[in-house]
Amino acid sequence: MPIDNKDKNTSGGSRFAASSEKPKNSFAESFIPSKEDSAKVKIRKIAVLIILVALLAALVFFLVSLMSGSREEVSDTAEGTELETNLITEVTTETTTVTTVPETQTETETTTTPPPPLVMREDIASYVEQNPDTAGWLKVDGTSINSVILQGEDNDYYLNHTFYGGSSQAGSLYVDFRCIINDYDFNQSDNVTIYGHNQADGSMFGTLQYYKVTQQNTSRFSFYKEHPTFTFSNLYEEYTYKIVAMFVSESTASQARDGMIFDPHNFVRFSSDSSDKRSFESFVKNINERTEILTGVDIEEGDKFMTLSTCSNEFDNSRFIVIGRRVRDGESPEVDTSLAQLNPNVKEPDWNYIYYGN
Repeated sequence: MPIDNKDKNTSGGSRFAASSEKPKNSFAESFIPSKEDSAKVKIRKIAVLIILVALLAALVFFLVSLMSGSREEVSDTAEGTELETNLITEVTTETTTVTTVPETQTETETTTTPPPPLVMREDIASYVEQNPDTAGWLKVDGTSINSVILQGEDNDYYLNHTFYGGSSQAGSLYVDFRCIINDYDFNQSDNVTIYGHNQADGSMFGTLQYYKVTQQNTSRFSFYKEHPTFTFSNLYEEYTYKIVAMFVSESTASQARDGMIFDPHNFVRFSSDSSDKRSFESFVKNINERTEILTGVDIEEGDKFMTLSTCSNEFDNSRFIVIGRRVRDGESPEVDTSLAQLNPNVKEPDWNYIYYGN
């Protein structure tokens, strides 16, 4: 039976035409469930949607983390830069301090210049060659006192020995062995005492009594006004002394009713304690109380003094004392004797107690 080609072609053409005209699905229809989808298709679409949402969330989280890390790195870099700047500043400051301290210490360093060497006076050198105990030369105008002064190892030897070492009742004029007199000024004793016998022939300190004034005999007041100073030269310097006191004194406590005496030879160095009996204040107080003549010569702390001491004839072991205050640097050696007057309240030895015991 012959085949009907017309029918075949017609039938094939219809199938082809139906297949090519079927509409394509959109993205939404592929992933979003619809009413026409079967249950199996709906489940598949929902599963795909869940996977897509999870992937999107993971991507968002990754991007957020990446951006946050970049900001922290920038912050850390800024902080690091600030810390480094501070560290450099601190190091610079510390370095400056370390460098500055030694410079400051160097600027405040002081050096002590030793004083110039002492040079012996030519006019005394020959005496030192003959007797190394030579301490200086004393001169009191208006008297016979113009003599070399010695200083031994004690206060006994030159009491009866001459300059050349021979025995002599008249002895020599000599400095108390405790005194420092031949040294720089700042090392010298505050008060230097020179002893000598009161010789009847006027030798040694025999004419020192020209200054002796008492309430009973004031005739020698004029001698002081004519000779208010004396000079002493140690081995290196010549000094002038203004007389500030002259008086007769007891030598032992038993000669005073109250047992209190003034012994200027024991004031070698003044005590720094003003209440001490060997202080500068005590020395000046006794001078002002006992001097027969108020000379008007001022006295200041730091002054140097010289005491001339000899035996006297008022009573056994009485002493006659003349004290001078050294002329200060830059001070005139002249004395205004118009200021001098007899001391109306002088403290003399207690004559009644000494002579009669009452």
